[in-house]
Amino acid sequence: MADVIEAAARILETSGSEALTTNMIAEVAGVSPGSVYQYFSDKQSIISALIEREAREFIGESHDAIEGCSGLDAVIAFAKALTLHRLQRPKLTLQLILLDPTLTASSESAKINEEIYNLLLDLVNESGVLVDGQASVAVMDIMGIMRGMMLGEFMNQARSEDLPDRIADAVAGYWCRRVPTMPECD
Repeated sequence: MADVIEAAARILETSGSEALTTNMIAEVAGVSPGSVYQYFSDKQSIISALIEREAREFIGESHDAIEGCSGLDAVIAFAKALTLHRLQRPKLTLQLILLDPTLTASSESAKINEEIYNLLLDLVNESGVLVDGQASVAVMDIMGIMRGMMLGEFMNQARSEDLPDRIADAVAGYWCRRVPTMPECD
């Protein structure tokens, strides 16, 4: 099963989503198409499993990154962890970002997106500075900043080593603009 998921990742990286077929996945994985169907009902379920794998890896990395952090430091650690994770395989990240609108219908993908959203929401809520719906709006904005900057970077096929720092600066700037009374914003 892991070979099938990795085969899908390699195809996305090298040839894009247009080349991603169940038969191609089976060929790259070195298994028969029938073997693929033993574990996955269709191509969409393979993509969902790939997204879940990537998200699980990121969630583990983010927990390590935010340990002992709070407030803006925790949000920045989260943003940097996500960026560093995505920089490991930028072509795959780009393909998954571009595929995302088709994946939101998947209950598995929606659940993972919600888990990542809630992780960031907990960090923002722990700061105690944003009330009512402000925390939720801030999380969506921060996720949009990260996604947009990564998308721009990867679509231009750039691989700037300073992307994590630039994203951290953008998130910090946003945070300090929204919560200018925070000590981190002085």
